[in-house]
Amino acid sequence: MFLDIGVGILTAIFVSKLFTLSITTLFIIGGIVFSLLVDIDYFFHLGRGGTTKNAHKHRSILHRPFLYIPIGISIILFLNQAWAVLFGLCSLAHFLHDSIGIGWGIQWLYPFTKNQYTFFYRYHPPRKEKLPKKFLYVWKYGEIDMLAEKHGDEKWVENIYLRWHPYAIVEFLFFVLATLILYFYLHNR
Repeated sequence: MFLDIGVGILTAIFVSKLFTLSITTLFIIGGIVFSLLVDIDYFFHLGRGGTTKNAHKHRSILHRPFLYIPIGISIILFLNQAWAVLFGLCSLAHFLHDSIGIGWGIQWLYPFTKNQYTFFYRYHPPRKEKLPKKFLYVWKYGEIDMLAEKHGDEKWVENIYLRWHPYAIVEFLFFVLATLILYFYLHNR
């Protein structure tokens, strides 16, 4: 989450420079909201009786870039081109973030396949069997529940975000860096 917020801040600065717009609080908040918006499906997941143990299931609703990004851009484009670009870049960054590290990736090629893809690093919870290291993991849609049971961490929030874990440290440092860049950007205009 901290990484997404930092990306939203930096993307808002970038897009405002790209379109030679004055950066506004609303545009920065828009970048943050767009960076987090795709995870609203987590609340749908919880509303349907889901838990953090099976949180991977929330990524089967909106975490489909081929649908989510073009539809979102098309809707926002009617309002403003800069906002549409902000939405597209923030959403893309969120999908990339969800494809590296924790979780079981996303359905990058949906509607062509329901397979989920994860790149590079794969989080290994304590006392669970490790997966082989790969550049690209392809998870068959029907296998995710079994994989999550065998290799997943039902206490992933606690083990990653409430302890000194490299993933949490990187996310937090990126957020701090983005906040500092925003501060200096606003005070040196």
